[in-house]
Order: sequence, then structure tokens, then C-alpha cells
Amino acid sequence: MKLGNKGFAISTILYGMILMATMILFLLVSNLSFSKKSTDDFTAQIEKELNACVEDKSC
Repeated sequence: MKLGNKGFAISTILYGMILMATMILFLLVSNLSFSKKSTDDFTAQIEKELNACVEDKSC
């Protein structure tokens, strides 16, 4: 059985799907990383403001 052009088409589709899945995975991981950093920065800012409030006794 000779695949010829069919084998080339199948491998092109498979490699394309693998490439797309890899790109989606990297985008998802980078998005989650950015979200965690934003949350950590927001939490640190709230903690800093609360500590300043306690030190000034303006609460």
C-alpha cells in the first residue's frame, strides 16, 4: 500500500494540530502566571495599606 500524497496530508494535519495544541498550552500557562502575579501584587498592596492603617491608628 502506497500512501503518496495521503501520507503527506495526514502528517501535515497531525503536525499542525500538535503545534496548535502546544501554542494553546503555552498561552494558557502564561495567562495563569500573569493572573497569579496580579493577585499577589494586589494582596501585597492591601497588606501594606492595612499595616499603615494600624501604625497610624487611623482605622
